[in-house]
Amino acid sequence: MTQLAADRNTPRAEGDVKSLGLAASQKIFGGAMVMRNASGYGVEAATALALVGVGRADEQVDNSSGSAGDKAIKVRVGIFRYGNSSAGDAITIADIGKVCYAVDDQTVAKTHGSNTRSPAGFIRDVDTTGVWVEFDEAKLGDYLANNKVYVQARVETLVGANVYYALAPVAGRVTKIWSVIEGVLTTGDATLTAKIGATAITTGVLTITQAGSAAGDVDVATPTALNVVAAGSTLSATVGGTNATASKAQVVFEITRD
Repeated sequence: MTQLAADRNTPRAEGDVKSLGLAASQKIFGGAMVMRNASGYGVEAATALALVGVGRADEQVDNSSGSAGDKAIKVRVGIFRYGNSSAGDAITIADIGKVCYAVDDQTVAKTHGSNTRSPAGFIRDVDTTGVWVEFDEAKLGDYLANNKVYVQARVETLVGANVYYALAPVAGRVTKIWSVIEGVLTTGDATLTAKIGATAITTGVLTITQAGSAAGDVDVATPTALNVVAAGSTLSATVGGTNATASKAQVVFEITRD
């Protein structure tokens, strides 16, 4: 485009209102807490993972019979009062400034519910009728991105059933596990089973495939349960599989702090 030579009718959007395409099969009521899923579409807040709080629904929109993006909803950002959890993780004034988590479309809690809930927003106040939640998707994204710690364990050989250890320096959840190999595998696949103490992390097994393997190959696992750590917890990777090549590897645990 070129520099203007006349007035331009430039569209304007209200800064505190977003138009958010709804995910398939969603019906959201006015006043409900709205979240964005991993695909970028709006969903009703619920106990679920891979969501992030966006704001309050300004209207009721029914996309129950539609596909993703067929309908959009107006979502207002700002500070709104929602219900406080009564399931043993109620929010108190000591939690002001921290992140809260969605229980349903009108309730928040101070914990992730053993890795079953997604972050809604920031706790700005608490009173006898509920919790005042600040919705700021960009700010929440920055907080989550900077709220991670990475711990490394060196695997000396991908042969056998050796166990390699690291320590969790902070409390939180193991949210990603990566491996990178330093040489090819020539006989069979290798596995690395991640554990916290003696407990295997659910969906925490990395499979390193022999076919086409090369130094620098990366594999990743995304834990879904049994991934909560305390500061000082033992993290480990146990070698398995049928590989017979003594290649080395690095394992990296991503811990999202509570």
